[in-house]
Amino acid sequence: MKLFILFFSILLSGQQISTKYIDLEFDKTEILAREGKYDEYIKKNMLLLKESKTISYSKGIAVGYLNLSNGYSYAKNYKKGMEFLKLAENTEYAQNNSDFQILVKNTLGFNYFNMGLYQEAISEFKEITILSDEVPIDSVRIYHKSYAFCEIGTVYKTRNQLDSSRFYIQKGTDILRHEKKLTPKLKAMLLWYTLALIEIDIEEKRFDSAEMKLKPLEAQSIKVLGNSNFKLYKIKGLINEHKKEYDSAILNYHKAIQLSKKGKNVIQVRWLYDAVSKVYKQAGDENSAREYHQKYTLITDSLINVKQPEIENTVKELVTKKENKIKEKNKFLLYSIWVGILGLVIFIFLVVKRMRKKNRILDVKVQETKELSQKLNVAFDEVVQLAKNNDPEFLTRFQEVYPEFFPKLLEIEPQLINTELKFCALLFLNFSAKDIAAYTFVQPQSIQTRKNRLRKKLNISSDEDIYIWMKNINNK
Repeated sequence: MKLFILFFSILLSGQQISTKYIDLEFDKTEILAREGKYDEYIKKNMLLLKESKTISYSKGIAVGYLNLSNGYSYAKNYKKGMEFLKLAENTEYAQNNSDFQILVKNTLGFNYFNMGLYQEAISEFKEITILSDEVPIDSVRIYHKSYAFCEIGTVYKTRNQLDSSRFYIQKGTDILRHEKKLTPKLKAMLLWYTLALIEIDIEEKRFDSAEMKLKPLEAQSIKVLGNSNFKLYKIKGLINEHKKEYDSAILNYHKAIQLSKKGKNVIQVRWLYDAVSKVYKQAGDENSAREYHQKYTLITDSLINVKQPEIENTVKELVTKKENKIKEKNKFLLYSIWVGILGLVIFIFLVVKRMRKKNRILDVKVQETKELSQKLNVAFDEVVQLAKNNDPEFLTRFQEVYPEFFPKLLEIEPQLINTELKFCALLFLNFSAKDIAAYTFVQPQSIQTRKNRLRKKLNISSDEDIYIWMKNINNK
């Protein structure tokens, strides 16, 4: 009996050591992922998953599946990535752990983003910003919340919605900056997304501002970001290109390519091939320009071939999920309809009995019209308030309330950019030049200049009231 107890104690102790060992080994695999060694990363996680199953370690099984999903997704094998993600999502550990559920959503958002399903990616990341409030550990909660906001900004940047991109990335980095003590992981994240904000400066042609912000970050970036430091050299290359310093631009782009290849970041390698090809062309080196354009084309074609089948499968799954939700709602609605019909019959009986005269029916119509008018007024007030606050959601809400306005403008001038559409929306809402200047933080003289440019683009004659023109274009 004593021997049995001793053997059982040793066995139990061994199992506890095994779970600790597995947790530590999972932590070590993150280094492989950061270095872009995805084959080793996948192999190691496969082994740890097998060991976790052997001792029925619920957390290890869940983490193993999730890491394999990330590994295959990083390696652009989205099919396997999504398969392992479903397995992770259905584990017992995932059902009872809010932190892990956030990690699953994070991976799902990452996959949606890489497959070009941008709205779905934004939805997942927005859910994370809410779920993260339930995480008790400060550093983990801060990481999830700030990362989700920054990734929403990244998606908007890919969609070339730079105002929204800056808003969300700034929101995410502000969370980090307000913390007195950051872990190395959070410091690296703050540095990365600060560089992302500098990239937005460059896309908005604010090169002097970008260069000024970059200088104090350069040494820190080289020290902290490792292979991810390609972003630093990419930004330097963009600034060199703007200054027509083509040799320096090519040198920095090649450094970025080298680091991106080490990290197996195919998306960035493709972008950099295209960028360096254009610089070679500007520098007069047609052969090199052609060579790198061919490399860019090859990667583009391969990515399309990899992504397309999985996008189709994922879209089908999304449609199925939505259909299932609709079916569930329909069951409830069917019951509600029968109750509603019965209620309606009783209501009609009472209405017919009590409202004999036509003027009572007219009163009902008048009341309905009044309610509709109130709803429109509420929507109008909401849009006006968003405009006054210079809220990045203004354009989205405006399009929902006045869905025909922008398409009609774009029929006249398809080259209108977001800032011009926003300016047209403010004119449509009857904002004066003084108000527009105040709410968008520009000088009133600039507003008049923008009006004149807009008249030329939209062929509005100088003797025509631009405010009335905007109203009329929506009513046509």
